[in-house]
Amino acid sequence: MKPADLSGARDDAHLVQLWLAQRPESTRRVYAPVADDFLKALGCSIREASAAQVITWAEGLEGEPATRARKVATIKSLLGWAHRVGYTVFNVGRALRCVPVPSKIHERILEKPEVAALVEAAKPGRDRAFLRLMYVSGARISELCKLRWVDIRQPGRMTVLGKGRKVRTIVVPQKVLDEVLALRGPGVELSAPVFCSMKRPGRGLGVRDAREIVYRARKRAEMDRKASPHWLRHSHATHALDGGCPIHKLQASLGHSSLAVTGRYLHVRPSEGSSDYLDV
Repeated sequence: MKPADLSGARDDAHLVQLWLAQRPESTRRVYAPVADDFLKALGCSIREASAAQVITWAEGLEGEPATRARKVATIKSLLGWAHRVGYTVFNVGRALRCVPVPSKIHERILEKPEVAALVEAAKPGRDRAFLRLMYVSGARISELCKLRWVDIRQPGRMTVLGKGRKVRTIVVPQKVLDEVLALRGPGVELSAPVFCSMKRPGRGLGVRDAREIVYRARKRAEMDRKASPHWLRHSHATHALDGGCPIHKLQASLGHSSLAVTGRYLHVRPSEGSSDYLDV
């Protein structure tokens, strides 16, 4: 018996809109172009798509493994959702295999002197406070962009809105929070964003502009590595473990869904190895 179509979608394009509707804006910006390119390459309705067609699409993808993996995961999600709401009879996305992505975290860790140089190279004020807070908190760039003054009222703590709209509180050195609190002007409401755009006064800092803070500091520090904002999060995790931080505490700070995700950092710079037991 054919399952009832409960999607309410008029066509493939409308289905994609419904699939993206309740996702964060940052996710929609990434997923929408992938879905659009997939529909164009398919050449037919999703309802008529075969496993062979989606496999052919996946095999024709170009770019780095991480890019291809993201695109395949995106379409698997779309096709799986289409099946769950009854838009399609079969989930042909199950025929797609996830693209293996070699971990490059070890290449994206700044040593402590590099972090210090990056922060000090940033423009004093907003930019420097933003970078220092990003490193010591391990927060995602999007989380800091959404930070409000009410979120840093507790002494030594910062509350952020993370992935899946999950709220978590992070312990932060008070001296770092004091540096951030010094940015607040007289009469600024607690609901106002902490880090504001220079181009749009009163408006929160956008993710793209926040990335530029890192890139400008990197250039001023004359770094020969293409450090990005997420490198500071990787560095925070690695340095915390180096300092003896229990992995469950790191998981809570970073907002990871499981210890398995946080556990990636344990393999980046192990403190012990089998060579310790060799007589050389």
